[in-house]
Amino acid sequence: MKTVTRAFLRYLPRRRSLSILQITGIACGVAAVIGMVFSARAALFSFSRAIEFLNGAATHSMERPAGPVDEALLAKLIHDPDVRSFSPVIDRRVRLENGEPVRLLGIDPFLDKTIRPKMFRPGGNTAQGLQGDRETLLSFLLDQKAVLMDEKTASRLTLMPGSIVRTSRGEFKLLDTFPSLSPEPLIVMDIGHVQRLFDLEGRIDRVDLILKNEHAFVSRHKEGFRIQSSRQKEQIYAGMLRAFRLNLEALSLIALFVGVFLIYNTTMFAVASRRKDAGILRSLGASRREVVSAFLTEILIFGLAGGLLGGLFGYVLSRFLTGLVGQTISNLYFFLRPEPLPWSWWIVVAGAFFGCSASVLGSVFPLLELMRLDPVRALQGRTAAGTSIKGTRKAALAGIATLILTIILLILSPVHVYIGFTAAFAFLFGASLLTGLLLALIAPLLRHIFGLLCGLPGRIAAGNIRQNLNRTAVAVAAFMVALSMSVGLGSMIGSFRQSLIWWMGTQLRADIYIGSTSEGFEVPERFYEEIREMPGLGGVDPYRNVQIPYRGKSVSVAAVRADVLQKYTRFGWLKGGNENWEPVKRGEVIVSESFLRSFKARMGEVITLEGNHGPARFRIAAAFYDYTTERGLIMMDRTTYLATFNDRRLNSIGVFMDPGDPRRQELLDEVKKRASAHGLPVFTLDQLHHRILSVFDSTFAVTRSMRVLAIIVAFFGIAGALLTLFIERQREFGIYRALGFSTRQVAAMTLMEGIGMGMVSFVLSIVVGTVLAFILIKVINVQSFNWTIFFYPPWSPYVLSGITAVLASAGAALYPIWKVFRTYPHMQLREE
Repeated sequence: MKTVTRAFLRYLPRRRSLSILQITGIACGVAAVIGMVFSARAALFSFSRAIEFLNGAATHSMERPAGPVDEALLAKLIHDPDVRSFSPVIDRRVRLENGEPVRLLGIDPFLDKTIRPKMFRPGGNTAQGLQGDRETLLSFLLDQKAVLMDEKTASRLTLMPGSIVRTSRGEFKLLDTFPSLSPEPLIVMDIGHVQRLFDLEGRIDRVDLILKNEHAFVSRHKEGFRIQSSRQKEQIYAGMLRAFRLNLEALSLIALFVGVFLIYNTTMFAVASRRKDAGILRSLGASRREVVSAFLTEILIFGLAGGLLGGLFGYVLSRFLTGLVGQTISNLYFFLRPEPLPWSWWIVVAGAFFGCSASVLGSVFPLLELMRLDPVRALQGRTAAGTSIKGTRKAALAGIATLILTIILLILSPVHVYIGFTAAFAFLFGASLLTGLLLALIAPLLRHIFGLLCGLPGRIAAGNIRQNLNRTAVAVAAFMVALSMSVGLGSMIGSFRQSLIWWMGTQLRADIYIGSTSEGFEVPERFYEEIREMPGLGGVDPYRNVQIPYRGKSVSVAAVRADVLQKYTRFGWLKGGNENWEPVKRGEVIVSESFLRSFKARMGEVITLEGNHGPARFRIAAAFYDYTTERGLIMMDRTTYLATFNDRRLNSIGVFMDPGDPRRQELLDEVKKRASAHGLPVFTLDQLHHRILSVFDSTFAVTRSMRVLAIIVAFFGIAGALLTLFIERQREFGIYRALGFSTRQVAAMTLMEGIGMGMVSFVLSIVVGTVLAFILIKVINVQSFNWTIFFYPPWSPYVLSGITAVLASAGAALYPIWKVFRTYPHMQLREE
C-alpha cells in the first residue's frame, strides 16, 4: 500500500505546473466561499454591534410614535417607582466635511453613565473621555461647540484633541476621544447643546430606561407613547435585515455551487492525468483498493493545500467584500463602516476543511471511474468513450427529473422564500445535468461551422468535444452556470434599474428638492412656510417620513400634501388611480405594494396605528408601486399626519412649477438662494435621479463581484478540461502528425475546442440565464422584498457574457496550445 502511494505522490514534483493548476483551481473555489461567507458575517456582526451599543444597558426605550418627546416627562420619571435609571437622548445625523454621515448623540453625561458605561471608560493613549479631568467635563457641559468622537473615526480623520470638526451643522471642537464601541462613526455632545443646534428646546427624541417592573410602567404610560424592550427593537432590526441576510446567504451558496463544480472538474482532471500511471500500477499487481486509496491520498493533499491557500485568499477577498456589503447596509439602513473579521487560524482551518470535504465529494465519480479502470485501455491512453453517451443519457434523465422538481418548488414558492432559492439552485443543477445531452445535439452544427472556418482541424475539434463528453460536459456545465449567473443577475439588476427609472418618472416629478430623506435630517418648518408663501410657485410638497411599529414589524409612514401630488405627479397605481387622492384628503391612506404583500392587506381594509393620542384607524384607499422600502409604506395627507402624531418636522420639500411659466427659472433660482441661506442642500430633478441611481448601483456591487468571481472560477474549469483532453489524446496527436497535420493545425484544433466549449456554454446560458432572471424577479424578489420588478431584459449582460465566453475559453486554451508547440510531435511519436 505504501509503495503504491509513494509511486503516486512522486508524480507531483515531476509535473509541478499541472499540480499548481489543480491546487489553484481548488483554492479559487474555496476562496469564493470563504470570502463571501466571512464578509457577510463581518458586516452583519458590525450591524449587531452598532445596535447593541445604541441599546447599551437599557432594558427599554420610550418615545412618541412620531415626533419629539416633551422633556417635562423626565420629571415624572425621576419619581417613578418602576424606573431604576434613565437617560434622555437626541439621536441625529450630520455630515462631515468629506460628506461622510456620522451619528450625533446628544446625552446627559451624568444620567447616561448607567446606560452606556463602556463609553465613559478611558480610550487609547490620550483618550480620557468624560472620565478625564474636571476641565474636560466642564468644557463638555459649558462649551456649545464641544464634542467627543470615537477614537477610530478620529484616527482615520487624523483629528486630535483640540482639532476643529467641520460638519453640515457647523464647526465643533474636539475635546477628546472615547473607545470605539460601534462600527458606526459617532460624535457625542451635551444634550442641551444639541437641543439648541437643532432648535429642539424643551424636546428630546427618546428616553433610554432600565426598568424594575415592565408591566406596571407600560400600563401607566402606554397612552401616546411607544415603549419597546431592547429585545423587541433587536427583533425589528432583525426583520429589517431579513431580506438582506437572505440575499447574502444566497450569494454564499452560489459561490459554493460554482466552487464545488470547479473542484469536481479539477479532480476529474487529476484522474485523467493519472490514468496511465494507475494502469501501470494495476498491471504490476496493485489492487483496485490500493490504487483508489493512493489517488484519494493525492486528492486530500490537493484539497488540503488548495484549502489552506483558499482560506488565505478568501480572507483577503473578504476584506474587500466587507466594504461592499457595508456600503449596501449604509445605503439601505444606516451608515456603517464594518470592520473585517480579525485574522484567525480558524479561517485557514475552515478553508482546509472545506477544500478537503469538497475535494472528496467532487472526486466520488472520478474515483468510481478509476475503480472500473481497464489497465490495458489505460496503458493505451484511451478513455472509455463508449460509456460517455450512456452516462450522458443517465445525467439527462436526472436533469429532467430535477427540472420537474423545480416546477413543483416554484408552485410552492409562496410558502417561504427558501423554497424559491431551492428552486433556483435546482434549476441550475438540472440544467447542468442536461448539458452533456445538449452538447451532443449541438455538436453537428458546431462541426459544420468549424469546418467552414478551419477545414478538417475544425471538424475534428468539434468531434473531439462530442467524443469526450465525460470531460467536456462538466467543463461546459460549470462555465454555463457561471455565464447563466452573469446573465440572470445582470438581467435582474437591469430590470430593477429600469423599473426604478420608471418609478422615479411617476412619483419624483418636482422641479427641485430641498433637504434629504436621510435619517436625522430636517428642514425647518419656518423655511417651508417661507417658501409656500412665495408667489408664482405651482405647488410645494412638505415630506415627512418616520418609522413606526406595526404588527411587530417596522413600517414607514409618510406625510405629503395630497392636493399637490394629485396635480403634479402620476403615481404608478397597483390598485386604484389618481382619483384616490380625494379620500386621502379626507383622512384615508394609500399604501405601498410591499405593505400590501407583507401584511396581506386588502383595499378598503381599516388599519390601526398607534398615534400620539392613542390608537388611530385609517381606511386603505389605494395601493401604489414603490421601491423606497421593502418593509411597507403608509402615505397620508399632512393634515391627517399632524392630527395623529403632532409631529411638525420635515425631511424634505419638493417645489413644483407649472409648465410653460415664463418666470420658472427666476423663481427656482430664488428658492435655491433662500435654501442656501439656511444651509439646506438643493437637488434638481436630474440630480436627484442621478443620486438615487448611484446609490442603486453601489448597492449591487457585491452581486457584481460574485458574477466576476464565478467567471474566474469557471475559467479554470475550461482550462482543466482542455488539459485533460491534451493528456488523454497524446497518442492521437502523434497520429495527426503522421497524417501530415502541422503544429499550427493541431494548435488551431485545440483553440477551436476551447472556443467551441465556450460558445456552447454561452448559447446555453442565454436560455438558462433568462429563465434564472425570471425566477429571481418573479419569485425570489417578490418573496424577499414584497415588490414587483418589471421584466426589462437588457442587452448588455448577454453581450458581456458572449465576449467573456470567447475571451475566457480562448485564454483557457493558451496553456494547452503552448504544450502542443512544446511537445508536438516528438514525444507522441516515440510513445506510438
